[in-house]
Amino acid sequence: MEQVVTLNETQKILTLGWIINGLSGYGDRLDPLRREEMELLLTERIDQRLNDSIVQKYIGKWERVWGPFVYLAPPPFNRFATNAIYVARQGNQYVIGIAGTNFKSIHNWFIEDFYVGAQAEWAEYADTKPPGLPPKISLGTKIGLDNLLKEHPGTKTNIIDFFKEQLKEADEEADEKVDKVEIVVTGHSLGGALSPVLALALHEKKSTWDPNSRAKLKVFPFAGPTPGNLAFAIYYDLRLGINTTRVWNNLDIVPHAWNQEMLKKIPTLYEPEIPSNPLIEWYVNIGKFLSLLGTYTNVKALTPALEGEFRPPVPAETSQTSSKQVELNVQLSESLKSALTANEELSVSDEVKEGFNKFMAQALEQHIAAYFDLLDFPTELKEFLLTPLSASADPEATESLITKLLEYSANPDVAH
Repeated sequence: MEQVVTLNETQKILTLGWIINGLSGYGDRLDPLRREEMELLLTERIDQRLNDSIVQKYIGKWERVWGPFVYLAPPPFNRFATNAIYVARQGNQYVIGIAGTNFKSIHNWFIEDFYVGAQAEWAEYADTKPPGLPPKISLGTKIGLDNLLKEHPGTKTNIIDFFKEQLKEADEEADEKVDKVEIVVTGHSLGGALSPVLALALHEKKSTWDPNSRAKLKVFPFAGPTPGNLAFAIYYDLRLGINTTRVWNNLDIVPHAWNQEMLKKIPTLYEPEIPSNPLIEWYVNIGKFLSLLGTYTNVKALTPALEGEFRPPVPAETSQTSSKQVELNVQLSESLKSALTANEELSVSDEVKEGFNKFMAQALEQHIAAYFDLLDFPTELKEFLLTPLSASADPEATESLITKLLEYSANPDVAH
């Protein structure tokens, strides 16, 4: 193995967290894989990445020690992976990687990402009822968190059971010279919303799995939307804020959701290159309506953003962006035109459609590839991580998603 080229901690954690996204976009709408088959496939892909010489050159040798656990939503949403989680280990450091939004999963988009109109009290996960105004998380975030805390059918353990056993072994081998165990929770996009709440759930139950306080929890949420209300953000920051490194790009629309003031900035994020667009404003207004009473505030809300730059369109054959994302941009454009043309109520001009397509293509760049550039990733590692392992995007699935998004926009009170 080549000598390790040292990355900074943020680069290393994003690398380990990104690897869990190996099932994004993978699946068959008509003949879906069983959970066990998805887990086997994701296991192979994680191990392939961890054992690759390019990855080991930059982060050294890491071992997958738990998972991956893949959660499939109930039918008819079980065609694609909904949530996924795994644990990697190197020495006394563990990294919990949580998958981001699966762009083909209707359940991810409409339940875990967009279900912000209702909230659940955090008290369910706390040992004692939090004082003051009740901390709350969106119902979509709660559903995702509950999935991650479920028992793994194969190992008959959940994430808490796993660390309870790991810490028990560490205690049995411990002497005064043994370093503390470090557990890092991370994820990108949806994983950026779920990683703080999973870390806080582990913190709340720490006495049950780490009675000797051997473990230190750290959190690296990347590109995440707000998981809960202002009271939750304050509650979280008082407990884990000092150990949390929140990473977000000021030109990424996802971290702008679901705070009211942040949502207002979305339509003009890419001006003057891409002017404000009525269709984008329409979607943002729906988002503002859905989250209006939630007082949504991100954890570590005052964290300075990475200063993003507008990314000019690059021809697909020369772009360093994932080929899957390039293809998705094209499909987004075509399916949007098709869906809008078929719906007279939602019909808009070709100019507005084109502006929407340009906006979404830029948003996709800012949400994914931009982070690797803003964090100064080595080129070969960035290209390796952004090269998709899964099959290319399915036009039918993408069109279905966009159509449902448009239907939902016309009637947000109806779940499709």
